[in-house]
Amino acid sequence: MNWRRLYATIQIAAVVGGIATGGAGCWAFVIAGLCRMAFQLDENKAMSLIGLPLFIGLMIWFIRLLPKHLRKAGMLSDDPEKFGPWFKRDGEA
Repeated sequence: MNWRRLYATIQIAAVVGGIATGGAGCWAFVIAGLCRMAFQLDENKAMSLIGLPLFIGLMIWFIRLLPKHLRKAGMLSDDPEKFGPWFKRDGEA
């Protein structure tokens, strides 16, 4: 098994998934709250009819969009040599 590739895949999935979940949840909550106040909706209706579909849509959009931007920012890397000292080969400093 290629442990370096497995680590890279887990790192990418965790970082992108975490940031996408947090961002989508935050924006869906804020927009559903604003719609609730603007249209005088019940809390359950606002969250289920506006917040949940918006969360799902934003989550998909963020998962598709974020990897490119996170790689450009240096938060994601496909080079396993940069992941940490525990992946150094024997004899490497």
